[in-house]
Amino acid sequence: MLQVVFRSQLTTLLSYLDIQRLCLAAARNNRKAGVTGFMVECGGVFLQSLEGQVRDVTETLDRIYRDTRHDHIEIVYSEQDVPRRRFGVWAMNVMFLDDDTFWTKVFGSGYSCDEMLSQPMDPAFAMGVLAVAYRHACSVTGMAPAATGNRLGRIPRIRHMIRR
Repeated sequence: MLQVVFRSQLTTLLSYLDIQRLCLAAARNNRKAGVTGFMVECGGVFLQSLEGQVRDVTETLDRIYRDTRHDHIEIVYSEQDVPRRRFGVWAMNVMFLDDDTFWTKVFGSGYSCDEMLSQPMDPAFAMGVLAVAYRHACSVTGMAPAATGNRLGRIPRIRHMIRR
């Protein structure tokens, strides 16, 4: 199994609702392809993980590279032969990092993410941000964070897309 973490930037800022629609479309496409993943967004910058069979993840990435809504796509981390899905609950889901409740609950204080995702990222930091946000999203939605069996990732409901 291949896992790829990348950062991208929107070419035009979108509303929360438009990003949620984008996430739902990605989840449907990913589910058909057998790909799972999770992404965080702040200020039009995304940090996203995709995982699945090498061919499926590669084809999904190719589709993302062709999507004119994204630019400045940068692979932050890539690992082959991953033994299990790290973000396997959903085919794709998004958490908006401008959620003050998240920062207070997880770190005990408020935090501004506006510049965090736009700076060069250490792979371990990127994985940490995604893992903490993913566990928080799973906790808030009542989902177990570990994917079970061969079940394909779920299509999220709007209420599963964490925002303030």
